[in-house]
Amino acid sequence: MTTPFELAVLLTVRGTYIPSSLEAMRELHNSTAGSEPGIAAARSLGDLSHNVYAPSLRGDHAGASKGELLFLDWWDSPKGIMDFFSNPQVQQQGGKLFSSRDATLWMPARGSSSFHLYAPKNKPERFVGIVRGPVQSPEQAIGVFAAADVKAQRDARRRGLICHELFVKLPAPGESSPPELLGLDLWHDYAGMSEHYADATHMASLGGAFTARPQTSVWEQPAGLWSEW
Repeated sequence: MTTPFELAVLLTVRGTYIPSSLEAMRELHNSTAGSEPGIAAARSLGDLSHNVYAPSLRGDHAGASKGELLFLDWWDSPKGIMDFFSNPQVQQQGGKLFSSRDATLWMPARGSSSFHLYAPKNKPERFVGIVRGPVQSPEQAIGVFAAADVKAQRDARRRGLICHELFVKLPAPGESSPPELLGLDLWHDYAGMSEHYADATHMASLGGAFTARPQTSVWEQPAGLWSEW
């Protein structure tokens, strides 16, 4: 029997924001998409969660630039997303937030070695590591990750990994581009995350999952109180 959450999908929105500063973007976000009416409208169509991340510029491997933001939203169905973003008011608000953006819909990769662990109480920071690229087939790519994940998960947890998930891109109607895979890790320790991603013992084999060099990026929770749910 299929449960409702097994139909849930992930929406990633990565864009360059229009306001002149991150604080100005925070205020605009909280007064539009993150306002009480905005949250209620999104929830009514199946938006289960919304989290905001900014590029983590602590090192030289951020893969993103100042002035960008990343939204991670779980929805209980693709239809709710389509209905929500077809609303002219939502489109108008989006036009105020970003000068350019990439919004992509992903479904959890079936058969992947995704796992979720509890975060230690004394580790409140959150960092997101992303790898995204084209694959010959999702099944082959998932197999490559599974083999690496089994060997790496103990070291990854010791270094601060909270959860690890793989997703397959849901193509837009009429889209014929190659399949894509998204790997998303949530960490509570920046130094540990950086150490892990630099560890060729675990990471080198993952290149075989992709048919071209994948995009990688590292994100963290931005300063200030952002409206999330």
